[in-house]
Amino acid sequence: MVDDQNGDGTQDGTSPWGRTLEEANAMADQLRDQGWDVVTVRAAHVGPLAPDEGDTDRFGLVYVAPDGVSESLPAAVERGDLRNYEVFRRELGSDLYLLTRLTDPDERVAVLLVGAVDLSMADGLVDAARERGAVHSHVELLDGTHLLSVRHDDPSAFFG
Repeated sequence: MVDDQNGDGTQDGTSPWGRTLEEANAMADQLRDQGWDVVTVRAAHVGPLAPDEGDTDRFGLVYVAPDGVSESLPAAVERGDLRNYEVFRRELGSDLYLLTRLTDPDERVAVLLVGAVDLSMADGLVDAARERGAVHSHVELLDGTHLLSVRHDDPSAFFG
């Protein structure tokens, strides 16, 4: 993702969020053209979750997914080992726009997590991730139904 804005957070009239969505759609199309099964999770909200005392894995970025992925995402998780990841990020002020690509190359399954995080609300998470050398991505529905959790061993890919 590129950070060449026009001073107002836009690039060619497109907001950073709009640009992130465009890039996610282009990535999904490219993967599909190459024969991959792709699920895109366009989060309505991404919340930074700092760990509770002694908690080992219930911290990270919590993506609130639309109901439309309630069947396709669990099917992708069941088919593939989605531990491979690549993070594409764009930061503007305290807003962090993320596109995280989770893949299983053997099964040709990909999940794209797309969302934005307010870094001014994420100090506890960023500190814990750096201290522990890991961060997690969790995907759940608005009603709290858990769909996916993935550990990422390089928090600097997310937070610089």
